[in-house]
Amino acid sequence: MRLTGFFIIILALLIFGACTPAYQRFSAHRLGPFDTITTFIGYAENEEAFAHYADIVFGRLEELHRYYDIFNAYDGINNLYTINSRAGIAPVAVSQDIIDLLLVAREAYEITEGMTNAAMGAVLRIWHEYRTYGIANPDYAALPSWEILAQAAELMDMSHVIIDEAGGTVFLEAYGMSLDVGSIAKGFAAGLAAEAAAEAGMEAMLLSAGGHVVAIGTPPGRDAWNIGIANPDRTTPGAPQTVDTLRATDVAVSTSSASLRYFTVDDGYLGHIIDPTTLHPPQRFAQVVVIHPVSWMADALSTALFILPLEEGQAMARQAGADALWIDIYNNWTYTAGYEIMSAE
Repeated sequence: MRLTGFFIIILALLIFGACTPAYQRFSAHRLGPFDTITTFIGYAENEEAFAHYADIVFGRLEELHRYYDIFNAYDGINNLYTINSRAGIAPVAVSQDIIDLLLVAREAYEITEGMTNAAMGAVLRIWHEYRTYGIANPDYAALPSWEILAQAAELMDMSHVIIDEAGGTVFLEAYGMSLDVGSIAKGFAAGLAAEAAAEAGMEAMLLSAGGHVVAIGTPPGRDAWNIGIANPDRTTPGAPQTVDTLRATDVAVSTSSASLRYFTVDDGYLGHIIDPTTLHPPQRFAQVVVIHPVSWMADALSTALFILPLEEGQAMARQAGADALWIDIYNNWTYTAGYEIMSAE
């Protein structure tokens, strides 16, 4: 899957109070699952116990990465790459993990009124190719033509993703159609990985996969995790790494930003998130942060709220039971009352 870069959300773990002697804080870092740096922090009786939990988390993430990869095939499994390669040809037998992801993607499409659309692969692939070329060849960076985008947009109808739960198959009805689950897969996978560790017995953990954080339980002696919100300004020398700290637990915190994956055309910054209505990157916000108890919901909503105008995004957040922070391109902040309560600064 695409390289997401280093943390959008940077962990700010400020230890307050005494920890229960029976438990110690451990951390593990890995570059690989979902092509991002993943950090796993938790409390366990000893290093051996923590290593067991870490193996569960990273093992689950690696498994899901292979299933949800749209760029590579893997021996012995059918994944999203397989489904895309068989678009318009035949249904593909897939694992339950893929069925579950696509059912959630369908729900996310409805909740976000189409702003988070896993069937946008044909359009997103064009932008990915132009962005990759533009980064490598900045003097020749260009925008894709409207004709090319409009033609691809005819292949992004979510209703043409046929999920046969009983038969365990997925079929893209139109030839050339393509799935791209970048707006939801990481959040869905992080939630499943954290859930697997919790089921194995870990009570307090923080899992950060790029711009997505899952916080479960509380550190011993404290009532919340401290989660730092990264500064979307990555161009100003000496700018602070974080702009806020949230005190939260049993939630997911997801960030959508154009500050890492972008290219420039005529001095204009073009991020990787694409508005399905305009077929171009939105230009309203530098960063949007969403907090929700359900990991995949936080991920899906952060994409949608990054695309939508502020008032529409606020209404969607309220309806979905989410809290959020919007930082616009002029560094104006807008946030929900719940976000303000969680903010420690």
